[in-house]
Amino acid sequence: MEDALPVDLMNGAIRLNGEYAWEPSVFPLALQEAPNLGYACLGGQFWFLLPDHSLYEPFWLEPNASDKADDELWSDYTRRSCEEVLVAFKSLIDKSDFHEEACKFESLKSPFRLMFNAYFVTEREFHRLGLHTYEWPSDEPTRK
Repeated sequence: MEDALPVDLMNGAIRLNGEYAWEPSVFPLALQEAPNLGYACLGGQFWFLLPDHSLYEPFWLEPNASDKADDELWSDYTRRSCEEVLVAFKSLIDKSDFHEEACKFESLKSPFRLMFNAYFVTEREFHRLGLHTYEWPSDEPTRK
């Protein structure tokens, strides 16, 4: 996401190549604060960050929010998206062995710092990026 995040949201975060990442222990605080600042969380990926600032991304470990419904208020979506990401994030933290996951990268030889790279957006940014909303199916049967 291109816009700089507010200071209250990026507490405990680092910024690398224009993206934000948090220590797993402090990321839930960002999810708690985001809706108060008008931000939704689309989700993110874990990073294995090396001392030289290179990183490996286990894309198979992604906690993401479901799409915004067309008629869903932005304030409702900000809260729901952050709650969904938090539940999925905690589940991955609880069930994942990150050292084992890191071994799946043959070239990852150095010790790493586990970080979580998240994507927070305002309503304006959401629309500017052309993110699609989900249209919930109606209860009416389809007519042919």
